[in-house]
Amino acid sequence: MRRKAWIVVAVTAIAIGVVAPPASGLVPFDVEITVATTFDPNDVDVISSSNIANCTDGSVEDGPANVTFTPIGGVFAGFKIFTCSGGGFVLRLNARFSPDGSVGTWAVVDSTGVFEGLRGNGTLVGEPFDGGVTDHYEGTFIFKN
Repeated sequence: MRRKAWIVVAVTAIAIGVVAPPASGLVPFDVEITVATTFDPNDVDVISSSNIANCTDGSVEDGPANVTFTPIGGVFAGFKIFTCSGGGFVLRLNARFSPDGSVGTWAVVDSTGVFEGLRGNGTLVGEPFDGGVTDHYEGTFIFKN
């Protein structure tokens, strides 16, 4: 009788997802990146801080983007290209901005090198400074294991 009870418990646990098969080698990772972004097109934006292995520093370039200005700020819809040691990744960024800063969302759309196969998404908050904005990216990366 006990054996029958354990079988019922095991089948029920599997059915409701308590016991799940491995997630095919995907490893989620909480991400925090800070980038000093200047408005001078001749400047190279740099990663000020990051908790990502192989990307504790590096550069960030603007990719193709559409910027629309409004009376109170504007909207940025475009790409940010992160170059780090061993590879890089591209984020699609959608953000609203004003003189008080910016808020938005991002998602990984491409990756190379040690970041090959990277997925992820998150939020962005930008704090203005004279001549630029400090962008704080937070979210989750999902690496292949």
